[in-house]
Amino acid sequence: MSKDITFELMETMFGTVRLLKEKMSHSNNLSHLSILQMQTLFFLNHHEKTTMSDIADYFHIELPSATSLMNKLSDQKLVKRHEDPKDRRLVRITLTDKGKDLLRQTMTDHRKIMEKMLSYLSETEKGHLLSILKTLRDRLQK
Repeated sequence: MSKDITFELMETMFGTVRLLKEKMSHSNNLSHLSILQMQTLFFLNHHEKTTMSDIADYFHIELPSATSLMNKLSDQKLVKRHEDPKDRRLVRITLTDKGKDLLRQTMTDHRKIMEKMLSYLSETEKGHLLSILKTLRDRLQK
């Protein structure tokens, strides 16, 4: 792949991600949350009873930063801390009902936004885009 194509791909990917974040953050439900806070709610939705270390590791942040992140979400009653009954030194974090409701509504809003953004593509183009993104994600995860 030539350097010109690589550079154009980089610019296009970064610009597209920035625009997606911008469009998604205008969803009424989560406009008061940072991108990291939103991503944390999505993460917690798929990883029940997560520890602070799990969050720090997943987002590649220091433990004090993860604690600060959880404090902010806890202050908004979106997450709750629980002592681990088997190891009291561990604190588990889960979404509250308010956090789950906010996330559910946001997912609905984001789906509508994404459908509108992708409406310019044919079903075949959407399939190709999905295949390319999955391939890229899978290779990056290895």
